[in-house]
Amino acid sequence: MKLQQPFASLKSGDLLFVPDTNEKLSQIIAKSTVVKAVTRPQPRKNYTHVGVLEHGLEGLFVLHATPTKGCIRESLTDFLNDQQSIDVYRLKNSNIDHESAIQHGKTLLGEPYNSSFIAEQPGYYCSEFVCALYKDIFAQTPMSFGPNGSILPEWHSYYKKINLPIPNGLPGSSPNSLLNQGITDFITTLSKI
Repeated sequence: MKLQQPFASLKSGDLLFVPDTNEKLSQIIAKSTVVKAVTRPQPRKNYTHVGVLEHGLEGLFVLHATPTKGCIRESLTDFLNDQQSIDVYRLKNSNIDHESAIQHGKTLLGEPYNSSFIAEQPGYYCSEFVCALYKDIFAQTPMSFGPNGSILPEWHSYYKKINLPIPNGLPGSSPNSLLNQGITDFITTLSKI
């Protein structure tokens, strides 16, 4: 796999956002979360996954939570193998201790994926994992499971299968809600060529 952009500009703590894909969960997340063009002029995409970059002596790694593997650390190359492209954002505050955040993230590796998106349930979903690493940086926002406070039919089916209530409006996060807070800058897009 060849990449369009060299990795030299990447830094520890960069946030890697994955646009929506054809996967079922990605599609219902994309239909449910709101993209605010006012706070994110470039690029205006609907994101359904996010991870944190670790730039260390051993290379480039991504810490993130996935439905199939839970909380993991994998090489950036492996992370990119499953994506057509990712957008890299950086927190604006330059005083953030990214190394401490990443070290905290490593203590969470092996935790399960929180498929309920309910904070009290075990594990972490992707943006919840990022918020755990940067707990004093990102604010929780009311979760959305459909446009304008509605709940999409797909979520009714999803939550019926896991026998839990839909946490519509409860505090939480999504990749889009992290960006909508206006505390990140777009850096670059990494794409396969």
